[in-house]
Amino acid sequence: MDEQSFLEFSDRLEYVASKLGSEPWITVYEYTKTEQEQVSYYSGLVRPGMVEQCLGDASWDLHIGHGMPGFVFYGDGRSEYLRFGDDNGVEPFIIDRDFHGLKPSYVEVSEEFRHFHNLYEDRRKGIFTALDDSGDDVEVIRMTPSKVQVRAKFLKEYLAARDMVMLLFFDFDRWSSKTLEELGMEKQSEDVQKKSHRYIRWVDVVPGMTDPARKTYARFMGKKMVKGSENYRPSMFSDRESRQYEEFIIGVDEEGDNVHFTCDEEKLANYFGKNPDAPHYLTPVFFDKAVMAKYYNDPAKYRVEDSNLHCGGYWGLRLDNNHRDYVVVYLGDLGKLAHKEQLYWKSFNVVPDGNVSDVAFRRSILGQWTDADEPALAFKASYRRFRDRWHKQFGWDLFKPLRPEDEHYWTTLHVPASENQKEFDDQVMALSKVLVERLNERAITKHITVEPNDKGITKFQKYLDVVEFPDRQALITLLRNLNDLRSGPAHVKGKTYERASRHFDLDEKGQSRAFSDLFVAATALINSLDAFMVPNED
Repeated sequence: MDEQSFLEFSDRLEYVASKLGSEPWITVYEYTKTEQEQVSYYSGLVRPGMVEQCLGDASWDLHIGHGMPGFVFYGDGRSEYLRFGDDNGVEPFIIDRDFHGLKPSYVEVSEEFRHFHNLYEDRRKGIFTALDDSGDDVEVIRMTPSKVQVRAKFLKEYLAARDMVMLLFFDFDRWSSKTLEELGMEKQSEDVQKKSHRYIRWVDVVPGMTDPARKTYARFMGKKMVKGSENYRPSMFSDRESRQYEEFIIGVDEEGDNVHFTCDEEKLANYFGKNPDAPHYLTPVFFDKAVMAKYYNDPAKYRVEDSNLHCGGYWGLRLDNNHRDYVVVYLGDLGKLAHKEQLYWKSFNVVPDGNVSDVAFRRSILGQWTDADEPALAFKASYRRFRDRWHKQFGWDLFKPLRPEDEHYWTTLHVPASENQKEFDDQVMALSKVLVERLNERAITKHITVEPNDKGITKFQKYLDVVEFPDRQALITLLRNLNDLRSGPAHVKGKTYERASRHFDLDEKGQSRAFSDLFVAATALINSLDAFMVPNED
């Protein structure tokens, strides 16, 4: 772009007319400056009935720094409080906070807008986020000291809900070190009014301007209207009709082809005669166990429990994770998930193979209380019960609670879904944390004679010798080999790792089955120690 086009704002004219206010991200505040241009944006909200009046001239109806609460004083001594400082009907969307150089200045986005969408502020990143229906973060506001952008969808929904219109104010100043004559230009001035915007544009010499870099000055200033969403309705009225439902594999036909059916509860059968020819709400749908990796890998957000998956307190899903080979979910329950989450689960959907686990059947169909029997879940239940009973009996913890920063090791503890070395190493680390690292050496030491080189497992072995626990050799052997598996990946996998690998028969069983058997052995030994050391509560 040549200098003449630059000063005539040929790029900005088209942008204002067609794109400004219609981009995915709308700039509602900006103050930036380069060697040849200064850019300013601001914004305000007005009632639709005021738009024609506001577009009556190109000047801004609200200026940066204005819009704060204040009073108006009358000659008779009366005063009136005004929420936005005056009564011209323009509401600020951005508040410019200035403290006269005594404190750092900053800008704020309308509190009502932030509350309307329940936005979370991440000050370190300079963003505000909302939660979508899956519980995932959606950026809504991006902020820097010189610029604020808002995602258009959220802004337009807010405007529609309040029956307001946003006016985007813009002011572009450009200059040149050349005179009009040197540029081959003449003075220009125009005032344009359209249905959606109004602006003035001029190119001239500013009287009294002594800056040699600004012999020619150009300005393009005005405002543009942004309307709210035309089809917006509060979610309580549109939630059902706007939801999407995926189809999942529920069986095979006579030709061996997969049979799919929707997870929409309204189209499924139930025990009360609804849709009698359709599959039942409780039709089991099978998934590869790798489906759980997403949830185990983000323990700050998701919590996997026996028969349940939770995304914080935002949503939950009943599931059968006691099945040894698959994760099973009832067809109707899948319909409770957000569509994005349904698509994720669908990518792991496999042909049904049998039925739900015996645990799931007893719990969900027969209404019986049944302990988990999936190895990791059974271990967790036994470990938790043992710790509680031990502390109640002896007044101290044999296994100390995990530190807060290590809690994820417990919440993500599971049987690896595949032969993945990283997942296996991570689970070895987690199990070692709760069984080896958290041994309460200080308390154990009070009951044994300690030699200078004694460490955690050795101290525990001496304690088990003192109390004459009959399965002590098996328990200590398991702990030592588990600890050797943990130490291996941290270095070059050497002799100790190889010895532990042979003990757990990794080559023959594979990592997933070997770790499952490790859980079974650990659970049996924990239960045995519990029965030996703690009297039955009955």
